Amino acid sequence: MGKSTCDNGDLEGDLEDDLEREIGALLVSPPDPREILDRVALQRSREVAVVTLSHPQAQNALNLASWRRLRQLFEDLAGEPKLKAVILRGAGDKAFAAGADIKEFPHTRMTAADATDYNESLAACLRAVAAAPIPVIAAVRGLAVGGGCELVTACDVAIAADDARFGIPLGKLGVILGFPEAEAVARRIGPAALKYLLFSGELVGADDALRWGMVQKVVSAGELADATARLVGQICRQSAVTMRAAKMIAGMHGRTLTGADTDALIRLAIAAYDGDDLREGVAAFTEGRPPRFDGGSAI
Repeated sequence: MGKSTCDNGDLEGDLEDDLEREIGALLVSPPDPREILDRVALQRSREVAVVTLSHPQAQNALNLASWRRLRQLFEDLAGEPKLKAVILRGAGDKAFAAGADIKEFPHTRMTAADATDYNESLAACLRAVAAAPIPVIAAVRGLAVGGGCELVTACDVAIAADDARFGIPLGKLGVILGFPEAEAVARRIGPAALKYLLFSGELVGADDALRWGMVQKVVSAGELADATARLVGQICRQSAVTMRAAKMIAGMHGRTLTGADTDALIRLAIAAYDGDDLREGVAAFTEGRPPRFDGGSAI
């Protein structure tokens, strides 16, 4: 385990600022077209992954291939022990994601069998986002509608620009919300607020979304990149074991623990108390310096 000294404090601060600047720069720039596959792009800044929903000509609407690509991407990211955080955003300044691409519905959702296949792909994507063992932060500008709104609720924390709007206006299409999607949203905002969105078909603003708990912070559009980078920087400076444990334990709230949950909690305790992060954290506190965690997690 590498340790810093008090003399390295300024250098550590510079490195921390550099990481936040790098992340902020990524968040205000579109992904390289060569990085986009099935309307989804993956970029990296050190131990942070930035996933961009990128189809701005249609407000980042996602087709069936997009949902499958996004699921596979998050399943792959979940297996990276050195990864500390994922940011999910939309390309451009008009939308996070306008949900499903309605133009492909005649080919993907016009029969019960096709609709079932589509809904299973969407639900699998939401599960993969929620199940990723690292913190997933949504940075939301503009529209987050339908599946886009559901994606926001699958993330651990959402930071929204004050121009963000959220809704699930399925009644205008005659589409039924699947149970996994409904569960993801209701777990975040409660069943009554979900019913309001479904019954009214309205798009609610960022302040209402904050009041409901759909998002955790609202900033001006110009501050969104910096606010997101700041939170991710804070995550990266802390123990990866603690951050992953925080996500796992908070995610257990409100449900009966299973045998698998108990096993996971035992692994958490072993990772925390037999690992290096606790010793480094205590040493740093005692010596009056910032901790320098190696990164990564065996959880």
